[in-house]
Amino acid sequence: MKVLITRDKTQALDFAREIETYGFIPVFFPTIEITEPDLWDDVDEKINRIDEYTDLIFTSANAVRFFLERFKKYQPIENLKGKKIHVVGVKTKIEVEKYGLLVEPLPERSDKGSLFEKILLNAVSGKKFLFPRGNLSEEEFIESARRKGIDIDDVIVYRTIKPNLGENLKQEVKSMLESGEIGVVTFFSPSSVRNFVEIFGVALLRKQRIAVIGGTTLKACEELGLKVDVNPMEFNPKPDGAFLARLLWEVFKKNG
Repeated sequence: MKVLITRDKTQALDFAREIETYGFIPVFFPTIEITEPDLWDDVDEKINRIDEYTDLIFTSANAVRFFLERFKKYQPIENLKGKKIHVVGVKTKIEVEKYGLLVEPLPERSDKGSLFEKILLNAVSGKKFLFPRGNLSEEEFIESARRKGIDIDDVIVYRTIKPNLGENLKQEVKSMLESGEIGVVTFFSPSSVRNFVEIFGVALLRKQRIAVIGGTTLKACEELGLKVDVNPMEFNPKPDGAFLARLLWEVFKKNG
């Protein structure tokens, strides 16, 4: 069975290896591309003021990687060891730990909403949060935090953009979807869902089997009226790509 992977091409390889261990054939169609900000000025300014912050928030491995790699250009990573670091998901946690840093206990569910709720409930006076993030997300949380009196600065450390996929690839994938050659389409972010629909339309996607990771990705599908066939959060509150790969095998291949 062929599995369509819509992740950024730099992240898709890990998931491809996971599904290949279960006999699936990956088909790459990255509907998003992750890239650095147009300018680093705001990021550099926050790095220079890092001593002001007591807590850091990361909602993706991308945010961790882009921020900490930039941070290393100006200061040793050890300067962050006194900060409380809040993250979403096992993959983000692992990415932080690669830099020798520790994270706070993960929320019960592996989604941004659970982390934000936890932060809003437990924030106390005297704390100041820095939230390195992507360009497409989290304004609502930031506004809610400020309304509650939480001192928080955000800064964009990466951008999610639409890649130039080329008409030949689009036609090839469209033909595979229309013929049923693709067994399941996987989404890991709301923007990947929206960009896919912008390319092919929602009607074609409604005919596909869909697998997602993340509460916000699930919500994006539901808002478009799409039926999600495989949602690993029904079985594991903190799923990752490896868990989704195994779940795909259990759903589609285990019993033939």
